[in-house]
Amino acid sequence: MWKFQEVFVWSFLIAIALTPLLRLAAFQLGILDHPKEYGIHSHPVPRLGGLGLYAAFVMGSLYRMDFSYMLKGVLVGASIIFFIGLVDDLIHLRAGLKLAGQLLACGIMMFRYGVILDVFPNIFLNGFFTALGIIGLTNAVNFLDNMDGLAAGLVMISSLAIFIVAFYTKQYWLGYLSMALIGTTAGFLVFNLQKAHVFMGDSGSTFLGFTLASLAVMTEWSYHLSVTLAAPLLILGVPILDMILITVLRAKEGKVRNLKEWIDYTGKDHFSHRMMRLGLGGRGAVFSLWGLQFIFCLVALALLWQKSFSQGVLGLLFFLAVTLGFIVFFWKKRSIIARLYARPAASNARGSHNG
Repeated sequence: MWKFQEVFVWSFLIAIALTPLLRLAAFQLGILDHPKEYGIHSHPVPRLGGLGLYAAFVMGSLYRMDFSYMLKGVLVGASIIFFIGLVDDLIHLRAGLKLAGQLLACGIMMFRYGVILDVFPNIFLNGFFTALGIIGLTNAVNFLDNMDGLAAGLVMISSLAIFIVAFYTKQYWLGYLSMALIGTTAGFLVFNLQKAHVFMGDSGSTFLGFTLASLAVMTEWSYHLSVTLAAPLLILGVPILDMILITVLRAKEGKVRNLKEWIDYTGKDHFSHRMMRLGLGGRGAVFSLWGLQFIFCLVALALLWQKSFSQGVLGLLFFLAVTLGFIVFFWKKRSIIARLYARPAASNARGSHNG
């Protein structure tokens, strides 16, 4: 166990050491995130935190110099994603170029290093769904990097669940990677939890999303297909739920009508924003989504412990029910809240009349 703790401590300390230095460098170089119409910050914030995340993860992963061919593939793919994100942070790339870079990283990782799903009998089907899942989660985590500590905390919780699976199933290389990701995000949260001193930028958020998705692909979940589908879906649950939620509600509200509009659209309508507007505030929204992710991970670990086809189906139904529940709630939020307020008012009126 100590060898995993060493990886955690090394990654954590590197993130702790580099983040404040990169913050100062960002101020000196003018690499700042200025207030935006769809943002929640009112002052410029340095956005070189992604470089610290990347460096801490890579050095933590390679600390013991004990790694597999697939582990190398994750590091290569994640490096490509990081550098694309860094260029985007500096000069702002078009969405099409970023997508092309993400496809390139996926292709190299899948067909050069073998980090690919093994669900279908056809390699091209496996490749398609691997790329779809990895690119989808890469951008889902990027979308949720909209409140202090939210994205890093979600990735840390999911990485912890993957580490537990890796440790108890003796997938040791996967354990190194997941522990390095836990240490990296924990170190970053020291400077990003209460009030952001530095942003991770697209370089950090896309790197975290890509790496987490790659770990999920590397993991050997179960010989039951239902569990193999349900466990990673739950462990990566909140970013996936957010992606589904905004897609359905934006289409329903007429905000997007095609894929290009969906890619280009930005706004304060993500899961986190909607939770904040319920009266939870920024901290409340972050902790609520962390809590939901923690519950999802517990359910996923319970499925893996049971190891039965029917339990996997129940896990899929659970995620579907939670997702539909949130979609319906936010779809009908105004009428639901109006009814909730109307009932106490009606009760008070009857009580006054009877009195």
